[in-house]
Amino acid sequence: MDRGRWAEAAEHLDVALAVVDTHRMYDYAICVLAFAGAARLAVHRGDLGEANRQLTQAMRARPSCTFALPYLAVRLRLQLARVSWAIADQTTARHLLREIDDILVHRPALGALVEEVSEFRRSLATSATVGANGGSPLTPAELRLLPYLQTHLTIREIAERLFVSRNTVSSEVSSIYRKLGVSSRSDAVQQATTIGLLGG
Repeated sequence: MDRGRWAEAAEHLDVALAVVDTHRMYDYAICVLAFAGAARLAVHRGDLGEANRQLTQAMRARPSCTFALPYLAVRLRLQLARVSWAIADQTTARHLLREIDDILVHRPALGALVEEVSEFRRSLATSATVGANGGSPLTPAELRLLPYLQTHLTIREIAERLFVSRNTVSSEVSSIYRKLGVSSRSDAVQQATTIGLLGG
């Protein structure tokens, strides 16, 4: 997903979730990443109901991910924080960042992962979008449009592919910019990539 290979990620997640279901491994630490990944994929697809379902499973099982396996524990919480932010639950995102800080007190040497956490934290801090929950909810329509901002397609061409009017796409793009706290297409892509809504 970080590389933008969403179809391949979906295939891997289907296999992983099937194994979890078959062997009833819902509370195993290593399985929590599958739930977090499935939640992130659902947000990317604009399916917020499925995102919430997978996020709930991941949050329920996350206490099994402790600083005994620090890379897994931090990676998981970072993924969950990104998804939480994307669905307008910045309170949970910030709580997960505090849990990450607690883990880093015990295991501070996690290399590039520490910088990923810092980058996400900066993204939250500089975001100009503070709603009722302190978050920035993109609607399902905006989430469907978001990947097209990575392309060279014009607004009119994007509208044709989404079977909507040019005005609809223009207003959704403006809304995405406002919610991500940016003013250009490239900045929107960069910000969406930072918070995990797009692959790099």
